[in-house]
Amino acid sequence: MLSMLTPTTAGFGNTPPAAKMRPAGWFPGAVAPSYLDGSLAGDVGFDPYAMVALAPTAASVDGEAWVGADRKARMIVATDYEKRRKVLWMREAEIKHARIAMVAAAGWPMSELLDGPLSRILGLPTLLADGGRAPSLFALSGPQGGFVLLAALATAVLEVKTLDNAYGLTPTDYTPGDLGFDPLGLKDKKADMDLAEIKHGRVAMLAVTGFAVQEFFYGTAVVDQTPQFFHPIGFY
Repeated sequence: MLSMLTPTTAGFGNTPPAAKMRPAGWFPGAVAPSYLDGSLAGDVGFDPYAMVALAPTAASVDGEAWVGADRKARMIVATDYEKRRKVLWMREAEIKHARIAMVAAAGWPMSELLDGPLSRILGLPTLLADGGRAPSLFALSGPQGGFVLLAALATAVLEVKTLDNAYGLTPTDYTPGDLGFDPLGLKDKKADMDLAEIKHGRVAMLAVTGFAVQEFFYGTAVVDQTPQFFHPIGFY
């Protein structure tokens, strides 16, 4: 009787072969997790702490109760459909933050350069924080609080309008970040516009974080800390 309990008859022989591991592009020798299959623009297999498991998708993950807070284990027991939903939810969040950061990376130094001259010409008080710094979470003083509140309300309206898209993501009927906005038809002119957008957005997120941290520690505007990058030659 014991000889009959071979791995195949016991059910072990039917285990599907392990999926081929994909090399991750963000670090030499790293391996991309199975749920990052390279189908999204800019996917280099980067999620060393399985942060994608935190995506608040509506469907529950099979077996999540017993894996608890172990994010990697939660992604292992998740169904392929749930993994895809979590990945797309995170891409939706990433692309939104990337777009805001690209606008901020340009607007931040421009506000610090132009606020002073425009305030003097128009006879209005400055909208900058102490030290000529752009308003940020680390530098709020004066009338900026009201502006930040208005910006937060506008962002909330956009979030509410696109909330169903984010929570109802499926692998087929929605592209993360697609708001139908392309008045110049740029996407049809170049096939890699999605990749270009996410790459520029990631750099912008790092840049804006750097601006905020630098100004917090030094207490001066970033355009004054590195004038060679922001002031035209001869106008220092």
